Amino acid sequence: MRFLLRLPPYVAVAGISSTVIFACTLIVRSNPSGKLLAQETASIANTAPAAVYVGKQVCGECHQENYQSHAKHGHAGTFFDVSQTELPDIFASQSIDGGESFGVYQYALGSNHSLNVQVQGADQDAVLPLQYALGSGHNAQTFLTLFQSDDGSTRGLEHRISCYHGGTQLGLTVGHLNKSVDTPMEIYGDEIEPSTLQRCIYCHTTTAEVRSGAITNLVANVNCEKCHGPGSEHVRLARESPTPPPYSVGQATWDSESELQLCGDCHRLPRSLSKKELREYPNTLTRFQPVGMLMSNCYLKSNRQLRCTTCHDPHGSVHQLDEVQKIEACRDCHGESNPSHVPCPVNNQTGCIECHMPAIDQSQGIKFHDHWIRVR
Repeated sequence: MRFLLRLPPYVAVAGISSTVIFACTLIVRSNPSGKLLAQETASIANTAPAAVYVGKQVCGECHQENYQSHAKHGHAGTFFDVSQTELPDIFASQSIDGGESFGVYQYALGSNHSLNVQVQGADQDAVLPLQYALGSGHNAQTFLTLFQSDDGSTRGLEHRISCYHGGTQLGLTVGHLNKSVDTPMEIYGDEIEPSTLQRCIYCHTTTAEVRSGAITNLVANVNCEKCHGPGSEHVRLARESPTPPPYSVGQATWDSESELQLCGDCHRLPRSLSKKELREYPNTLTRFQPVGMLMSNCYLKSNRQLRCTTCHDPHGSVHQLDEVQKIEACRDCHGESNPSHVPCPVNNQTGCIECHMPAIDQSQGIKFHDHWIRVR
């Protein structure tokens, strides 16, 4: 086998126009004292520009607390150019057995702090550049490389070896245990077809488009505008008025279902799973928190008002909370002071998560708490 991968250069573009336009009219008039007054109207201004992405730094001008909290959240580091990480230094000169049919992987530093891998004993031209790393590193970082297939489509290659727990462990990528080599590329890992590749990148970035073997319009990581949408119009109005119109989650139409759809877009909803998976609920489904939550009595018996942010600060990391803070929402509902809920007969002060949302092992030391909240 002989192949040489030549990949188009990485292109980063800070912002793109959105297909969703948020606009409103700001009427400014003089009052008798000569001071300007601003009145918000509910009409849509056809002449208003389409909202575009402004970047999280601009959001931080007004929302400093959320901006600083987000910097410590896993969402702030979900997509990296490998050369901008410590991964080349961690992997350089390493030899790792990929298993039968795959061979031993040898890693080497490339130019500009890049990282390459080849199979021991393979043709010297058969070198795979490891382009991107997905994941914050708290659990894992997995390599992704883009390439163009014979039919001209852009495909992805998820490398068979990943880095776990902040670089303390290197091992088989989760989900690759029973993989086989079905194409020449798959000697290095799992080949990803175009639509799945786009979806994968979509959920790890604020904006990104896969085109002609490269990623364009890239704003890496899950930043403010991934959830709140392009912010240019909101910023413009906020700078012109001390009372800008409600935006994003502040709008009256935002409810628990809106939030569930937003978070579930990437953290998964039942519609993305098979009936067999939903019926059997294997341990691997604990990675998809909304799926479990939707089956919980806490959700079903709350008139479906329980939402992700009932327990989670969307801007802050759960890993920064102590045990008391983590169960505040549980105690608010199931403490003795709330007659509308059944208090826990075992202990309504501690142990809620360990009993009702235990951490389930996913392999390689990765654990996810089961969000199907129930008595076990």
